[in-house]
Parts: sequence; structure tokens; C-alpha cells
Amino acid sequence: MRHHRFPAWKDTPPHQPHPGGDAPPRARHDRGSALEPDSLSADVHELRDVIGWLRQRLRGEHSVRACVLTVEAAGPDSYLLLLGEAQASLSYDPPRLKVRLDAPELVLIRAEHGVDFDPADLVNRTIAVQLRTGLRQRFGRGAGVQAKLMALLSLGQIPLEADIERECTLQRLRLEGARFGPDNWVEPEDLHHVALVVSEHGEARRDVEHVLQSLEGAGLLRLHRVWANFEGAGAERTLVEAFTRVRSLHAEYGLSATLVCRGGGPIEAFRPLNSYAIAHAATADRVPNLIVGLGHAGTPRTALDAVAARSEPTPTAAAMLVRHLVERTGLRAERALAAFEAAIEEDLGAASRIALARATTAFDMALQDLVTAAEARLRQLDRAVEQSLLLGLSAAVGGITRKEPDADPVEVDPLGDTEDDAALSAALVLVIATDTGCIVTSAQDLSAGLPLLLQFPDGAVPVQVEPFSFTAH
Repeated sequence: MRHHRFPAWKDTPPHQPHPGGDAPPRARHDRGSALEPDSLSADVHELRDVIGWLRQRLRGEHSVRACVLTVEAAGPDSYLLLLGEAQASLSYDPPRLKVRLDAPELVLIRAEHGVDFDPADLVNRTIAVQLRTGLRQRFGRGAGVQAKLMALLSLGQIPLEADIERECTLQRLRLEGARFGPDNWVEPEDLHHVALVVSEHGEARRDVEHVLQSLEGAGLLRLHRVWANFEGAGAERTLVEAFTRVRSLHAEYGLSATLVCRGGGPIEAFRPLNSYAIAHAATADRVPNLIVGLGHAGTPRTALDAVAARSEPTPTAAAMLVRHLVERTGLRAERALAAFEAAIEEDLGAASRIALARATTAFDMALQDLVTAAEARLRQLDRAVEQSLLLGLSAAVGGITRKEPDADPVEVDPLGDTEDDAALSAALVLVIATDTGCIVTSAQDLSAGLPLLLQFPDGAVPVQVEPFSFTAH
């Protein structure tokens, strides 16, 4: 028997209304449920919870949410309804409960839902009903539960074939080992190339482009638009072709994400999105980072929603997710740039300090070399000036002391120990080599025939060094 998967409800004992109390409460509505919005309250429980409670207490009244599996006629205006789980579990032994709908209750239901109401139309539809249960003795099989349908609280808007197809599609993908769902989402580091699968003439395209056009105009995002039909006989074929086109775009550009959007519409229009061909073409192995925004907040969940890495309630919400991803990419880029600049500044600062220290050391060394060279040059200049002055002085004195230009130099006997020699030695100020202008400070600087200039306080006397011998003298 077929059953269907719906969002889980609270696992609490069923509500027991007091005899003569208020009318049965209404059930709540959530996405994925086929119940009318705000038609039931939290006091409506799943069939499995009611059956579990009946094991402890058989008699009572219960508000139950279930799926009608079969409807059989049991007499004039009397029917037997086989109820199963509203939430498909694909288990091998799902709970079942057969309830009876008698003529008085059927009249009340037709008064509320119309005179054309036919219980056979309840097959494969979710309902919320109020049941009255009791004990029934079955011949040869002991005691059992008998249930009677007292009121139809809510009626599903569509048959459950869509939910059945969705579950079968997802079950087939699981058996094949296909990768799909939120676990396959990979946060893009630099979101730029995005494929947009959308109807060319529809509100979904305008909604998405209104959110992303500023990013696209600034060059921060590039949308690769792929047109597809989401309704009609060709919807499945065009969507499969669109995903094939997305695969080729990913091979060419390396897509960061794929955005699939369609606007709202009747629930039946979303049936093609439960097909196996579309879900298989949209798995993570073929389409990276699939983001879907299908219908509106009240649209039932499709197989494509389950396959996608991110499922948003509307096309605008899906586009906003892409926008936030681009903004986060920009923030990461700003942080990385700031860290890069800080690293460069630190490296340049260290390098500049090292270079400055080296330059300072080299400058000090060059300056010291310049000072040394300058001192040496100054000493050379001092000697040159000194020699020039002495030569000039020697020439001037030589012209004065000689009797005539061709006169020979005076030969001076060696100094002795006489009083005149001692006075002469004490009065001598400088001994200058006439040919070089150098000052003679020791006897080692003298050589035979060397002309000298003896400088006294009152004048200069030119002399010549002659070898001295005691025997010759």
C-alpha cells in the first residue's frame, strides 16, 4: 500500500474532548502539508499516535490526521474508509485503521462541503477527522477496535500522487547512491559565475534580476541565463536540457552556484519537479551548489527541493542568498587585502630598518675614509707648503750670504768641544737640505756633498757636508 512523507507532528497522546464541550479544535498548517491553511490545531494527531494510545484505552474521541487509502461502500450512504499514515514512512508494516462513515455523518459533511461530495474522492488525500473509538467483540478473534467517523475537520487540497512520486524519486536516488541534499553544499570562496535556470517570460525572472542586477552591473557577478519551461507537457524535457546546459557551463566557466527559480501557481503545476529525470539531472555530481526558489511559502515541497543543496521558499529569497554570498566574498576579500597590506607593511618596515642600518654603517665608513684621506691630503699639502717656503727661504738666504754667485760653499769643520762650538750648536735653529728643502733631524740623513742651510736666529748659512778624517785633518 502506498503511503507518504510529511513533516513530523508532535508525539503526544491524542486530545480527548469532554462530552458536551466545545467544537473540535482546528489543525495547524505548514509547508509540505496538503491541509488548508489554519484549518487544524496542534491537537490533531497522527494515526500512529492514536493507535498507540488505543492499546491502553479503547474508548474515546480523537482528532486524527491520516491518508485515505481505500473507500468501500457498506450500504446505502454508508462507507468503510481505510486510513493510513499521512506522513509516508516507507515502512513494511505501516499502521492501518478502518473507520465507518454512516449516513447521518455523511449528511453533515455534505452540508459543509457541498451536496456533490463523494467519499470516493477522498482516496489518496490527506484528511483530518474526528473519530469515536470503542470496543468490538469479533467472532473467533477476540476483542478489537471499532472506529466511527464523526466529523471531517479538514480536507487535503490535492491528491497525494505528487507526494508518492516525490518519495519514489528520492528513494530511487538513494538506492543509486546519488549525492544530493544540504550535505553537498560547498561555500564558494569567490562567487562570480552563476547559472540561472528560469522561465524566460515570468515573474520569477524579474524578481531574481531585480535583486542581482546591481551586482551584475558592477561586474561582481555574471549570470548565465538558461531558459526552461516549468509547466506543461514539455516541462520535464526542457528542464533536463537546461541542467545539461548547466553542466557544459560548469565545464567552461567553473560555476560557483546554480539558481533554479519559478513563481507561484496551482499546486498541480509543480508535479513535473517530482520526476526522476529532473531530480537525477540536478544531483550534486552534475550540478554544483544547486539553489532552488520554487513557488511561495505555502507551496508543497518537491523532489527538486530535496535534491538541492539549498532550498528557499521563494525566488526572491533564493536571489537574496546569492547576494549574501557575494557580499560575504567581498568581506573576505577586504579582510584578506587588509591582512596582505599589514604583512607588506611589516615586511617593508623590517627591510627598511635593515637597509637604513646598512646605509648608516656604510655612510659612517665612507665618512671615516674621507676624513682619513683628507687628513693625509692635508699632511701632504702641509709638507708641500713647508717645502716651498723653505726652498724660497733657502734661495733668499743663499743669495745674501754668498760673496758672489760662483763662490764655493763654506766648509765648516766638525764641531768640537770648544766654547765657540758649543755656542754655535746652541744657536742653530734648523738644518735644511738645500736641494730638497727637507729638515734634517739626524746624522743618518746626511751624506757626502749634501748642501745644507743652517738657520740661525739672525740668519742662514749655506754649508756642504764633507767627509771628515782625523788623519787628513
